[in-house]
Parts: sequence; structure tokens; C-alpha cells
Amino acid sequence: MPKVTADIPSELSRQIDRIIRDGWYPDAETVVREALHQFVDAKSFLGDSPRMLHRFAADALNDSKPEVALKFVTRAVSLLANQSVTDFTLYQALVELRVQILLVLGREDDALVSLEEAREKLPNNPTVARWISRLEKNKPRGEA
Repeated sequence: MPKVTADIPSELSRQIDRIIRDGWYPDAETVVREALHQFVDAKSFLGDSPRMLHRFAADALNDSKPEVALKFVTRAVSLLANQSVTDFTLYQALVELRVQILLVLGREDDALVSLEEAREKLPNNPTVARWISRLEKNKPRGEA
């Protein structure tokens, strides 16, 4: 097991000592190990939330990192697909963001495919229909 060394401010050290005195943990090493475990778990689960991934994707797109944004959106959509009850509002937001990202990347055909897949889940959604109509209008003549 790797060892970690850290300088702990005196106030935090006093709080750790109090937790040990109160009997919550046997020693400082156990307190720190538990704190790190909870921190890592929280970050792992937080990052695997479709809603949080949507936010990460939007931030990445705003930071001119469309490839990173696309990875976040793809992960969010795959997690959403595995949920027993689909949040259709979030799904629509993810699809729209994915389309925007794909358009930034110059991948109009992939954007249209994503919209067609969305239309299967959201058959009467006017926003999806408008996106499809807009992309089909912008196709060069002679393409089907």
C-alpha cells in the first residue's frame, strides 16, 4: 500500500484528535484513510451522474474542447439509457448538446443520426423535429 505524507493545519489536527478521543476512529491514520475513501467515492459517483456529465460537457464545449465534451455527453447518454426511469428532459438536453458538439466538429451526418435516434425515444418532440428539419435543409443538393 502506498504511503502518503501531508502537512495538516493545526486546527484540522485538533479536530482529528477530537474524533479519535470521541471514539469514532482508533487513530489518525484510520481517520485520514476514511476521509480519502469518502472523498474519492464522492468524486467517482458525482462524475457518473448524467446531469453532472451534462454540465461537464457544456463547460468543455464552452472551453473550446469539443472532443472532451463529446466524451462526457456520450457517457451521460449511456448512463441514462441504463436507468429504469428515463429523465426525458435531461435526455433532450443531452441530445441537443451532442448535436451542437457534432456540428462544431463538422460532423453533420453524425448529428443527424443522433437526432434520428432521439426521435425514436421522443417521437413527438418539436425540438428534435426542428433540429432534424434544420440539418436536412442545410444538406447540399444531391445528398439523400
